[in-house]
Amino acid sequence: MTSESDIQRLAERYGPAWNDRDLDAIMSLHTDDTAFRLHLLDAPDIVGREAVREAFAGLIGAWPDIHFATEQLSYGTGFFVHRYVMSGTLACPMPFGALIAYPTGDGISLTGADVITVVAGKVHRKDTYLDIASAQQQLGLLDGPSNPAQVQG
Repeated sequence: MTSESDIQRLAERYGPAWNDRDLDAIMSLHTDDTAFRLHLLDAPDIVGREAVREAFAGLIGAWPDIHFATEQLSYGTGFFVHRYVMSGTLACPMPFGALIAYPTGDGISLTGADVITVVAGKVHRKDTYLDIASAQQQLGLLDGPSNPAQVQG
């Protein structure tokens, strides 16, 4: 079992790796059978080191200046919860269900939380919850027919 102090040390390395957008450093903190799920419009679990790496690379590519400002870290037996404000600038089209957000050049910020399960001192599972409505609003998806988003057809 991983001690709470080991989990705290992992959390203290994990956030900076993301803020550095260092994919190798991020993935070095994950188990081989790691899983990730962005809880957004029924997105599926992504399972396995290579699939998770590919998903994280896509996120970093879409948000090349992504940054997480920690609001709170909470620890428990075998897990930690990271509550944060995520900020960044969308660099490529991104689907939100039937809508597509297009880059505006303006940065956005939204709140989020990651629930991270730890096994043998590494991230075994990452469940990410974001204030997607805030992101959609800031990206112009909730502004009505004159917005820059297009409905997929």
